[in-house]
Amino acid sequence: MIELVDYIRLLSRDGRLVTAEQIIAVAGLDLEIEDINAAYQTLIEDKQYADIVIIQAKDDAYFYSKKYIVKSYAEQWIGVHNGDLLDTIANEIRRYGILGELVAANNFSHPPYNLEGTELDELIAKFETVKGFEDICIQTANDGAKQFFSTQFISTSYAIVLGNIDPFEWSA
Repeated sequence: MIELVDYIRLLSRDGRLVTAEQIIAVAGLDLEIEDINAAYQTLIEDKQYADIVIIQAKDDAYFYSKKYIVKSYAEQWIGVHNGDLLDTIANEIRRYGILGELVAANNFSHPPYNLEGTELDELIAKFETVKGFEDICIQTANDGAKQFFSTQFISTSYAIVLGNIDPFEWSA
């Protein structure tokens, strides 16, 4: 497993999570790991490899380096790559909602989502029609920026106020 650490770190630097099989194939190694979790536990006992993290997805275990990727990004990456785009984005919107914040729609044009303009418009339409996402709303600020919020945590009127705050305005 030690042979794979540099590849995990390299791919993590580019924002990618990988399975052991993927790394073995990329590295061109003739290596077979029978128990991924046991090999991982043995690996992280050495402090120089403590940055390597394993995260379980539906069908596989993925590795990343926490030097380059945080847990929330890893969870989003797995959600997107497992085809759970709506759930993953809704969870992200709700996570920000708990903090009392809106989520700029253009956040989802960056990794791990990489949605383009038309895909983002389709996403908005899906949230409005798919059952289970009734709390996910979008509002357009005065400057034209679209922002998502969850009505579980933020009222529509408060979202409008939050979306139109002038960061340069202050009172004495």
